[in-house]
Amino acid sequence: MLADHQEFHVVVTAVAPTGTAVSADGHDGFIDRTKHRSWWSDTPSAAVGDRMCAVVLDATRTPPRFSALPSDIRMARSLRHTDPLVRLCPPPVGGRTVRWSAVEDALGIALPADYRRLVEMYGGGVFAGVVRLLEPGCPDAMYDLVAQTAEREEILADLWEVGEDKPSELHEGNVRLVPWGYVEGAGHFLYWLVRPDVEPEEWTVILNEGRGPLWEAYPVSCSQFLHDVVARTTTSFYFSNLDDIVDPEDRNRFAPNSQILNQ
Repeated sequence: MLADHQEFHVVVTAVAPTGTAVSADGHDGFIDRTKHRSWWSDTPSAAVGDRMCAVVLDATRTPPRFSALPSDIRMARSLRHTDPLVRLCPPPVGGRTVRWSAVEDALGIALPADYRRLVEMYGGGVFAGVVRLLEPGCPDAMYDLVAQTAEREEILADLWEVGEDKPSELHEGNVRLVPWGYVEGAGHFLYWLVRPDVEPEEWTVILNEGRGPLWEAYPVSCSQFLHDVVARTTTSFYFSNLDDIVDPEDRNRFAPNSQILNQ
């Protein structure tokens, strides 16, 4: 049984004007011609017997639709990071609908697919009693993605102007920080390190401590970072004592903003 975002090494079994039929571990699939590299580059057209990496885009179609584009493969890998988190920390019933094009226009960037999926499933709120996921359109500007992006840019610019050291990762040109999370109590902010030549699914997570100048960088997605905090597998110094400060019943619980802000 195939599922969306699964990744396979597929074999081309037939070629047609509309695309290529493939076999993925004994399962039939189809790659539309626009989802093969040859549509976008000088890569040779698919031929019977070719082997390639591909991901499932839509397992409900007959046959299931695959993609062999690197961008879709990266996105699928990122989205798969949310599944272990959902199993550990179930989302509330309902979910959210977000006009992502308007949010991304306001920020001037495309957002990682796993972050969009987290917001649609969970909305904004607190994981493991401590890490708050920022969301677009939050009624409290402190926890709103777009508002905090503008505020943190101004705050950090002021700190650097008076002499606080920038993290080494920001010494490159055209690099910016976009906040996606906030650590309750400690005041730490979690950012994406946005590089213009790096796909959103490959952005680094970087933490700035709330009451000091130190930074930590993690080469993982935001959903992977959250999973590691909830699962107690994080390597971050700043979450090493969570068992001492978080109620055990909160470790695998998500508290939505709709509940917290109405208290």
